[in-house]
Amino acid sequence: MGAADSKDVYRQALAYLLTLDTVCCKHIDQLYNFEDCCIDLSALEQGWQTGTSQKTTYLAFNLFTGHTAWCSDDEVSLCSVANIFCSEYAPYYWEAIKLRYPEHS
Repeated sequence: MGAADSKDVYRQALAYLLTLDTVCCKHIDQLYNFEDCCIDLSALEQGWQTGTSQKTTYLAFNLFTGHTAWCSDDEVSLCSVANIFCSEYAPYYWEAIKLRYPEHS
């Protein structure tokens, strides 16, 4: 990672989360388009998503974009903090938030 890249807190948090979860890591190319440098929302609807990997994906995408406007009306409750943090990965999710918002750590 170069000096300019070390300040990209959006991608740092995204990479941390997508490599944290083994399911997400296995399907990282479906979650993130490395050629276009963007997330792929269609990954949320894939059959390989588990309850935990979906929570990880929602948080990763939220931290990457800074919002949840990409959530459909049916997904709003799934994007909620209460839903996402009801996971064994909650302590690691908090670490991703600190990566994304280092000024508050």
